[in-house]
Amino acid sequence: MKKIRKGDSVVLLTGRDKGKQGTVTAVL
Repeated sequence: MKKIRKGDSVVLLTGRDKGKQGTVTAVL
């Protein structure tokens, strides 16, 4: 799995925003 970095564009896979594209604002 690729590392997710702050600012990367990602598709959210969980939660109420499932399927939407978002931008990483924090790395958990």
